[in-house]
Formats: sequence, C-alpha cells, structure tokens
Amino acid sequence: MTYLATIEKIYASIAEGDFKPIFDNLSPKALWIEAENIPYSPGGPIVGHAEVQAAVFDKLPNDFADFHLDVTRIVAADTTLLVEGRYVGKTNTGNSLDAIFAHVWDFDGDQIVRFQQYSDTWQWREVLGADA
Repeated sequence: MTYLATIEKIYASIAEGDFKPIFDNLSPKALWIEAENIPYSPGGPIVGHAEVQAAVFDKLPNDFADFHLDVTRIVAADTTLLVEGRYVGKTNTGNSLDAIFAHVWDFDGDQIVRFQQYSDTWQWREVLGADA
C-alpha cells in the first residue's frame, strides 16, 4: 500500500469514527506532536500508542457531542504527507468548532514515525473553555 493510500484509509476510517487504522500504522516509538497551546497538548511530543490514545482520542468524546474532519487536500512528497482541512464539531456544552488544520505525517518503511498537528488553537481553547 502506498503512503497516500494509507493516509486516505486513515481519514476514511476517522470519518466513520474509527481511529484504529492510525494505531495500525503508527510506530510504537513515533513522535505525536499536538499543536502548541491546543488543550490536548502536554507541551511536548507524545510517544506510545497508549499515551496518544489517552492524551488525544480518549478526550474527544468527553468534550464533543459531534466531531469530524473535513479534508480539503492531501499532498504526498516521498515519505512525508500533508493533509489540510477543518475540524468541525459541537462540544458537549453546545459550542461550535470550525478550525483549520494541517497534519504532517512522516513514514519510515511501512510505519508512521512522526505526526505534527497545526491548528487554530485559539478557537479550540475558546470552545473548550480552556484558560489562555
């Protein structure tokens, strides 16, 4: 499977609420980097499947009644892929999120070894009521 096909499969699965394909392709030693100042960021890279699950994916259903990603573009360049789009959702408290994102995925062999997120962190903090 090509890197592009892998990323397309991951985002198609996310659209169905299934995050497992991320972990199927994520190296156990991969660096997962949330955008600086996003409420889910611990302030540095997250390493390990359980740590990524706990820091990011376990928190989404606690915060959001509805959450999805609208992908607008995928750019593949050798072992690095860029995915652009918007996070769209409604929090459990009724606040709406419509924030731009860019995800950079780096592969080594058949595994993802690095993920970097960029997003409108102000909007995330505003809708989740996080202190600035």
